[in-house]
Amino acid sequence: MEFLAEREVAVLGSDGNNDTAPSTTQGVAFPVHVLAVHAMGLHLLDYLRFEDLAPVCVRQGRWSFLCVIAPLRLPSATGSPVNPLAVL
Repeated sequence: MEFLAEREVAVLGSDGNNDTAPSTTQGVAFPVHVLAVHAMGLHLLDYLRFEDLAPVCVRQGRWSFLCVIAPLRLPSATGSPVNPLAVL
């Protein structure tokens, strides 16, 4: 998390959960989520699926794209399902 904070990263995403299971931090079930969301204001994207995107990138010979993510507006919520779009 220190690495991400130093670089002012705005979004952290992965194809799994960003936390280890079980947690290695005593008394905190999801330490990355606690630090990222509450302390840093970092947006987390868990369980991303790139199965459809990767073959398109191969065909186009491109690996850079605009990623657009619009979460639902849920008052007081810390999470939302999203439908990310890759614009090549």
